[in-house]
Amino acid sequence: MEENYKEKNELIQSIQTNLQSLSSSELNQISYLLSLYQTPFENRDTTDIPMHFLGRFLGITQNSDGTTKMELGIQNENTYGVAQGGAIYTLCDVAIGFSILSNLKENEKVFTLELKVNFIKKGQGAYLLASPSILYQGKSTVVSECNITDENGDLVAKGLGTFYIVRDKKRGEDKV
Repeated sequence: MEENYKEKNELIQSIQTNLQSLSSSELNQISYLLSLYQTPFENRDTTDIPMHFLGRFLGITQNSDGTTKMELGIQNENTYGVAQGGAIYTLCDVAIGFSILSNLKENEKVFTLELKVNFIKKGQGAYLLASPSILYQGKSTVVSECNITDENGDLVAKGLGTFYIVRDKKRGEDKV
């Protein structure tokens, strides 16, 4: 236990030393990363579906109206300073996933089977907004689409996906 404490203190001292050489902008980025670890994964006081770490890292939040917002910044920009395609893809996947989750029963989970995203224009500005809609929901699959718009309401990308619904087995249920 004492050795673990010593290792932890040495690591903290090493990090503090490294922080001294960073610019204000870099320190703001480190502060952002630290805030992700300080935000609880689940909010046990509500029935809200918790956002996973990658979503929090990318600046994704779920809105009460069913849309999903991604604040744009260094955490999700590409080499050219616009929203990175993978971040937009993740925004689409998360938005559709939350939309489906809100319709599932307690013993059901959802997984992405296939998701295609067409990129239409650069994702830039303060944020992007994802607006998913379910086209079909069956017993085991869901087909959904999602519009990704910028802060001006201009279409940035459009996604179309198929998702798989899995039901947890009840106690005593075995495969045949």
